[in-house]
Amino acid sequence: MKFYVKLLIKKSFMRIFFIFLILFLSLEAFVFSESKNMETLNLLEDAQVYHDMGSQENIYSILEKADLFVAPQKEFIDYCNLVDESVWIKFTLKNDTKHVINKVIGIDNILNETIELYEVQNRQVLKKQTTGMMHREEFAGIINFHLPISLQANTTHTYYLKVGNKQLSLWFKPLLYDPKSFLKEDSKKQLIWALFVGAILSLILYNLFLSIFTKDMIYLYYSAYLAATLMQNEFALYAKFYFFPMEDADFVKKDFNFSIFYINFLVQLTMSLFIRNFLQTKQYPKIDLSLKILIATILIYYILQTFFDLFALEVVILFLFITPYYFLWIGFYAFYKKNPQAKFFLIGWSFALLGWLTLFFQHMGIIPIRYIFSYTFESLIITESILFAIFLAYRIKNLEKKKNTLTHKLLEKQKNESKRLEVIVQQRTRELNKELKQNELLLKELHHRVKNNMQFITSLYALKLNENADTQMHEKLHDVERKIHAMSIVHQMLYKQKNLESINAKEYFEKVLESIKHSFELEHISFDLSINARLDVEEAIYCGLIVNELVTNAIKHAFDEKNGCIKISLNNDKDGILLEVSDNGKGLTLSDKASFGQMMVESLATEQLEGKLDIKVENGTKISLWFYNKIQKI
Repeated sequence: MKFYVKLLIKKSFMRIFFIFLILFLSLEAFVFSESKNMETLNLLEDAQVYHDMGSQENIYSILEKADLFVAPQKEFIDYCNLVDESVWIKFTLKNDTKHVINKVIGIDNILNETIELYEVQNRQVLKKQTTGMMHREEFAGIINFHLPISLQANTTHTYYLKVGNKQLSLWFKPLLYDPKSFLKEDSKKQLIWALFVGAILSLILYNLFLSIFTKDMIYLYYSAYLAATLMQNEFALYAKFYFFPMEDADFVKKDFNFSIFYINFLVQLTMSLFIRNFLQTKQYPKIDLSLKILIATILIYYILQTFFDLFALEVVILFLFITPYYFLWIGFYAFYKKNPQAKFFLIGWSFALLGWLTLFFQHMGIIPIRYIFSYTFESLIITESILFAIFLAYRIKNLEKKKNTLTHKLLEKQKNESKRLEVIVQQRTRELNKELKQNELLLKELHHRVKNNMQFITSLYALKLNENADTQMHEKLHDVERKIHAMSIVHQMLYKQKNLESINAKEYFEKVLESIKHSFELEHISFDLSINARLDVEEAIYCGLIVNELVTNAIKHAFDEKNGCIKISLNNDKDGILLEVSDNGKGLTLSDKASFGQMMVESLATEQLEGKLDIKVENGTKISLWFYNKIQKI
């Protein structure tokens, strides 16, 4: 009897043990004790999940389906369906301490649209919290989605976490943070965002300055590509939180559509323009034509999408997935054609392509690359940007090298050409000097012959004077003789000097007056000569004839054998020459009929010298002639 009683007690004890064991295993709770209060925990480690395709369930219907929850297979959630879907996560937190424990549930994907947290007890909802891209509150400096919870002392809490998306893939890692740890993590991400954005903006400004100073469009296109990349990345959301109303669900939807349907295509557009310039695809007509078609297609797409909203998300994703590979193929083709820039493009674009693929696969939920390294995309894009910046700088170096080479060749060519021209110039100078000397000799000989001919004519006039006893005729022949002699003096002076363009006017006028004095008895007449200018040959002849006529006329008619003075002056006056002949005689009598001498003076003054003649009769006669000086003009 005692044996059966012992056996019954043993079986009862085993049943109670297994019941407690099953209850313990089914509880699956995080237990916080005085010795175990971790700062960060992955909620999926001791939780159950339910994949809600179509997001049809609510909290009350999901409470009826507790048996459909299963243990997660991974440390994160990643679905790639691009449909309306949600995931429910059930977990329990237990506080075994004697004080309140505050925690924060963080969701690391800031593109998740709806996040709801329900606290449930005895199948009743005690509390509900909502966040997500479409349910944000006014921005308070925290970027990542967070749901604060408070665990009272010695209590157990059961939670249902719902995360859902309607279009994008559903991926995230739910973490339980200590509040300070969460703020630290969020600040770290914002700091990395600031560094990433600062680096890209620096490269943008650097390339813009290069574009301005080099006038090369390639730097402008690359700046536009970097700006489009910066706007496309999820880090652009960080800036939007600071500057735009991201708590407005309508604005968020419009911003999301703009990023998906416009910014992504802007990346392809700017990269197409950059490739055309970087690889100089004009040398490959078919490739260049395909890029032109691609650019035109994107521009047409913008118009159609703006006004008609024709394209679905799947079409956009397919296009964005194909074009980077097409750009890579162009790089390989250019490399095959021995394009010197192709190897640089392939290296840089390989990093960019890897970055875009990791971002694409991350958002599609295909590869959990985010949990291999949290900032893979940013690191690859920064690497690509730096490499292209180096390659573009290398391009400047090559252009500078080519410029220096061409400059050196040009200088050598100029130097050789200068030597050749110098030899030609020296040879031609010798020839010209020889010809000039010959011309000078010929010109001097010409002046000498002219002077001799004029002296011969003067001698003939002298013979005629001796034969003719008519006094009036004598006077006229003497006038002609003096005029001829005045002209011959010029040729005589030119024959004796090296300068054949101008003569010394003072010496010339002195010789003209000397010739006049030999023709008259001038004991009662004195001369005052003031000459301070040079005359060219033609001006000297005309002025000599004028002076000869005016002085001869004054000697004959001004004094009536009384004492008198004739003044002759020649001075520079502004841009011309002022010739003045005056006397203190009885004054010129102006008659209606001008004499031959007066007509000759007026003709020489106004027509030959193109000057201005002025006659004043006051205490004698003063005749002034102003004309432009050819020597001053030159």
